[in-house]
This record gives sequence, C-alpha cells and structure tokens, in this order.
Amino acid sequence: MRAAHQRTSSYLHKTPIMSSEKIDRIVGVPVLFKAEHLQKTGSFKVRGALNSAILAKEENAKGVIAHSSGNHGQALAWAAQKIGLSCQIVVPKNAPISKIDGMKEYKTDLVFCESTVIDRERVCAEQSKKLGYHFVNPYDCESMINGHASIGFEILDQVGDQIDSIFVSIGGGGLASSFAFLIGNLRPDISVILVEPESKKLSNLLENRIPCPVDTLETIADGVRVAHVGTLCEPILRDYCSGNVVSVKEEEIKEAMKLIWTRMKQRVEPSAALAFAGVLYHKPAHLTRPLVILCGGNVDLDYVI
Repeated sequence: MRAAHQRTSSYLHKTPIMSSEKIDRIVGVPVLFKAEHLQKTGSFKVRGALNSAILAKEENAKGVIAHSSGNHGQALAWAAQKIGLSCQIVVPKNAPISKIDGMKEYKTDLVFCESTVIDRERVCAEQSKKLGYHFVNPYDCESMINGHASIGFEILDQVGDQIDSIFVSIGGGGLASSFAFLIGNLRPDISVILVEPESKKLSNLLENRIPCPVDTLETIADGVRVAHVGTLCEPILRDYCSGNVVSVKEEEIKEAMKLIWTRMKQRVEPSAALAFAGVLYHKPAHLTRPLVILCGGNVDLDYVI
C-alpha cells in the first residue's frame, strides 16, 4: 500500500477535507468530508486504476481492459492515456450518460453489454482474450485495493487526530476493504463503517456467510449496484468490519444528496451521498467525530431528484 501511494501520488490530487456548520448542527456532531469527487476523473477509482495501469505497463501488457458503469472505466481510461497504454471498457447499457461521455473523453474503446454483472464479466473476459489485454477488476484486485489506500494515508495525515470513524459506501468492496485493512492496522481506534443500500444485506454475508440473493441491486446509487463483494475483499471485511454495517433506504440517499448539494454546494453522485446517509440517519451514538468519504461526483447534468 505504501509503495502504491508513492508510485501514484505525483499524478493525483491530494483531495481536501471539507465541513459544513449547517450539517454539523443537523447531525449534532462535527462531520468531516474527504472530497474524492474532486479527484482526477471525478472519483476515488483513479487511485487504484493508475496503480494497476502502471504495474501492467511494467509487465509489458498490450493494454488494459475492464467492465464498468462509469467511474472505474473513466479512471482506467485516464490512467492508460496518461502512461501510454491502450484501453477498452465494457459498459452496461444502463450506465449514466455523463459517465459514458467521460470515458469517451479519454479516447478509450467502448463495448456495450447488458446490465447484469454476469453479462459484464462474460463480455469483458471474451474481449480480454481476443485483444490480449490485462484485465483490471473494478474491486476484486490487489493492485486496485492497494492503490486506493492512498486516500487513507492522506486522511491520517490531514485529520487523523480529529476523527473516530470513517463512513464509506460499499459496492464490490475494493475501497472499503482497503480502508478496513489500512486503518485496522495503523489506527484500530478509528472505526470503519460500511454503508450499503438496504437490499445488499452485507451483514448476513459477513456474520452468517449467506450471500445476497441477487446479482444487481435496484438503487439510485448506480456506482454500488453490484450486490456481491469480491473474494479478496470478503475476508478483509469480515475480519475488520463485522458489526460495522449500516443499511440505508433510497429516500435517505436522496435526502443526503440534497443536503450536500444545497448546503455544501458540492455536486456529488448518489453513491457518495450513500455514505453521508449512514451518518445522517444511522450514526451509532458512541461515534462523535465521523469522516465521510465523498467517493465520486460523476452525475448527469439533467439529474433531478
């Protein structure tokens, strides 16, 4: 994780920490926000994607390929363009237009597929074999998990003495497992709280080993629609975050997003508002100094709640 941070830091922003007095009054405690929506390509994903692309180039890969609804695709496309690698992204047909346009800006090759996880993985595997490109999994990937850890290093440097918890949205689990492992080892006094759409039922997996019965979630938070966490992520999350899962309703995500847009004037996407909804509606009483990861800001311009 330290090596990945050193490998990528010169290319990336050290994103700021934000706060809002109005939100502090509403929540009842000081709330800090890590503004990853202001990172290159508009999300945290670029941290792991850049680390993965650099390592792939060092191994003489012909190119890189991934499946993505947008943020991972934009991140990998940017990273590949930055270091001179070819790139192809397999995109579900229901991906937001803003994210599709973002991928196109980085001159990557797009291949569209049906919206299920199974179709995304199948088409991506076929294209990877055909092109001979290195596959970069959006979340179940060591180089992605290690790359994302740079956010944790930055947070500890910026406000490590001011927080007792980190609230992070969870989809496939790459970012969440990165935080869980890094913070769990360096600062076990800081709780890592996983915030999920209520249909994900992650606690049932971590505590009872019963997986979610569907592959794709129906949620406004398009960046976390994948129902299952990665096989690399699952044991990390079980070891460090069992009992630290918060489930939120769709209306709570929308209200959290409205508050960030109107009070902080930050145009975050629903997947980022998800983490704040965990603080706004379900924060455990013993946690009084939370930090929220605003994981992305790639939202359609015509988006209306």
